[in-house]
Amino acid sequence: MTENTSDETTKTRAASDSSVDFGLDIGDLSTLTSDCAIVPVDADGCIAAWDDGARHLLGYDAETIVGSHYRTVFPPDDRDDGRSERLLERAQSDGTAETDGWRVRSDGCRFWVREVIAAVREDDEVGVPVDRADDELQGYVWLVHDRTEEHERIRELREEKAFAEHVFEAQPDIVYAFDANENHLEWNDRVPAVTGYTESELAEMSPLEFVAPADRDRIAAAIRRVLEEDEYVTVEADLLTKDGRRIPYEFNSAQITDDDETVLGFTGTGRDISEREARERALREEKAFTESILEAQPDILYAYDSEGNLIQWNDQFERATGYESDELPGMNPLQFIASEDRDHIRDAIDRILEEGERVTAEGKVLTSDGRQVPYEFNSARITDDTGTVLGFTGVGRDISERKVRERELERLERLNAVIRTIDETMVAAETREEIETAVVEEFAAADAYRFAGIGRADTATTESYSWEPVAQAGIDAAEADFLSSFVDPPSAADGTSAFETRTAQRYRDLRESPIEEWQRHARKLGYGSVAVVPIAASGRPLGALVIGADEPLAFADREREVLQEFGGTIGHAINATTVRRLLYQDIVVELEFESTDRGDACIRLSDELGCVLSIDHVLPLTDELFVYYFIVSDGDPDRIREVARDDDAITELRLIDDGDESYWECVVRGPTIANLLTDYGARLQSKTIHEGVAELTVQVSPDADLRGLANGITSAYPDSRLRSKQTVERPVETRGDFRRTVESMLTDKQRTALEAAYHGGYFEWPTRNSDASDVADRLGIARQTFHQHLRVAQAKLLSAYFETDD
Repeated sequence: MTENTSDETTKTRAASDSSVDFGLDIGDLSTLTSDCAIVPVDADGCIAAWDDGARHLLGYDAETIVGSHYRTVFPPDDRDDGRSERLLERAQSDGTAETDGWRVRSDGCRFWVREVIAAVREDDEVGVPVDRADDELQGYVWLVHDRTEEHERIRELREEKAFAEHVFEAQPDIVYAFDANENHLEWNDRVPAVTGYTESELAEMSPLEFVAPADRDRIAAAIRRVLEEDEYVTVEADLLTKDGRRIPYEFNSAQITDDDETVLGFTGTGRDISEREARERALREEKAFTESILEAQPDILYAYDSEGNLIQWNDQFERATGYESDELPGMNPLQFIASEDRDHIRDAIDRILEEGERVTAEGKVLTSDGRQVPYEFNSARITDDTGTVLGFTGVGRDISERKVRERELERLERLNAVIRTIDETMVAAETREEIETAVVEEFAAADAYRFAGIGRADTATTESYSWEPVAQAGIDAAEADFLSSFVDPPSAADGTSAFETRTAQRYRDLRESPIEEWQRHARKLGYGSVAVVPIAASGRPLGALVIGADEPLAFADREREVLQEFGGTIGHAINATTVRRLLYQDIVVELEFESTDRGDACIRLSDELGCVLSIDHVLPLTDELFVYYFIVSDGDPDRIREVARDDDAITELRLIDDGDESYWECVVRGPTIANLLTDYGARLQSKTIHEGVAELTVQVSPDADLRGLANGITSAYPDSRLRSKQTVERPVETRGDFRRTVESMLTDKQRTALEAAYHGGYFEWPTRNSDASDVADRLGIARQTFHQHLRVAQAKLLSAYFETDD
């Protein structure tokens, strides 16, 4: 071999000479392939020749590379650590040296090679180990093959495999692979961990051995679909573990094929769905529970999308609106709303969708058959997790009953206002006519009522009553006569006479009444309902108030109850005017009765005792309870107590004063003649009973119902008769007369004590401004003396007040 010099001619010649010396046609060999080069290297490791094949592979020109050491094509790290020298030494020693590794082209780009370095000796021996060679080393032949693509492909496959293996083992689900004959090929660590089988046991198992017997037919069918039809199959079954436990699993399987599309088997994953099944079961139960609640709801439930299409509803929605289920999808919410309510319902929907408000709104639902039902809607917006508005949902509640109650309360409030006004008038009224006129005028003036009329009960007999109108407002006298048909309704009416029942009656929806006369009259005057209110005092009918209202359904139960009570108030007010007139009139009518009727407790008592009993005063406590104060002549107190004790009507008896004539207090329960007199505004002037025969003197106002009073007494107490009737003129007593009477009865000391106590605040309550000692000190008398004067003065004052008629 020639020396390596920098002269290009010398390098070329050396290469040519080397080729001759090696006895090899290197150029012909290198041109056989583009990714392989054969390069002669001298015994010192320097490149001896360079051809086109080497230039094409490594990029160096011959002028540049020939004479350079073999290490030139190595990466810097390998070059520095003597890797090239070790390869040459191994080739010299072993005859050849083979290696894979990175090499560097002239542009610095690395590529992966498979290279062989063979030792060349004299006589053209190539690749002979040194221990078998007889000749000296002449140089080397370097065969380099570009394996970059193959290396990259192998590296990628290796990385792919490593990635797959890591994924395979890191998979939380079980992973499996079976061949086409259902032999177990591969599985991950989760399979033995879940099933409890060992690796050796798994290798011998078929896929169906892993599932519960009840599921094996389905799994076998799924495997056939995977292998024969190339389906990707998902199927659920119970995984059967070695210890017999069953775990719900979801299996996802697919075919394994080679490049020729030959089916090699199938692979897949299995996922434990115990928690999912539990969640799904809980969700199903929750859904069923929710649906049962929704369907049990008495309210309508609805959901609309953002375009206003109905997408969800409950059965009550169908029942309430009258639409069939196939008619409802896509319907707009305003289609269910009465026209007069659509604007504010539309505004409410806009606030829900645009501003996210929770809205409560009222409107009338328009049903499929045209009915309008008042509803209250409570609605809110529907959004997803991102806040996107999907629509709105809500609940609608039928508030028909509430609206009725509200109207009833409004009417009741108006009725109470009318009654309060009338009450004020009745308190100041002096005659029955004033009361009757005030009642009808006030009702007719109220917005809720159209007219009112009052008629008096004709008491010619106590078995039946006729009604005669005496006052009306909002209706003329001719039309008022028609109102008697409501007081005594025809048999076809749903009601009875208010006089018979003593309760308020109502007749509603009169414009549609089956009684033609009522229907015509209601349509003519424009009213819808009527109430008939009996006017009574102590159960005795005095008349009836007839009220007409605009609304067809007026006079609800509570309103009727109030009117019933108000009828009694009118009756008591009428009675009160009669009593007041009796008290202040100069002329009264005195009726004298005689009675032996043992229905009266005092007559029974006198008859049993065989004595004279004089009534001093009667104090009514209630309609059924009276206190009698009477004097008994020639009666033994013990005997009186004994007889009274046997009488069920006498509840209490007390001796107040005993002497020749005993004075008694007696409580009597039940109807009495005194009670009957009160009903007619009459007063018992005197009552004396001689051994069961009573003589009664009754005073009554001249304009009172005298015939009714007489009939009432003789009907209630048949063993009674009216003996006489006379008009009596009573002396007029002025206020001054009363004062003079009282002053004449008092001594100076008594009057002074009474006056000092009054003006000194002794009678103030609950806190007195002065006590007895203060007043006594002021008068300069003893406290006991003051009390004596005061008690006597008070007794004389009360005597003058209560006994002035005597």
